[in-house]
Amino acid sequence: MIKAITASGKIDPSGQLSLDYPIEGTPPKPVRVIILFDETDGEVNKFWEQVSNYQQQPLLSAKQLQEGLKQALTESGYDSREKIIELVQDIKQEIAQERQGKQT
Repeated sequence: MIKAITASGKIDPSGQLSLDYPIEGTPPKPVRVIILFDETDGEVNKFWEQVSNYQQQPLLSAKQLQEGLKQALTESGYDSREKIIELVQDIKQEIAQERQGKQT
């Protein structure tokens, strides 16, 4: 069973991901990560070039990524369009709150 948790964090210059806050009750074990970030000039291409250079597995096709994401969302309880829209709205709200916090 796959569980989805939203959290914010940072990718350091060496490409390591660190969360802003620990996730209570999570054991240390491998996880799959979906990274959402604001893109700026050139960052996206540079990001994917680095992913390609360091990734140990071949990149997934768009169809494989779509099926994997669909399965993960369904297993996590996001089994309807409405629930997925609610998840996206929650993420957008968190991003807006983070931006407001950085501007003050």
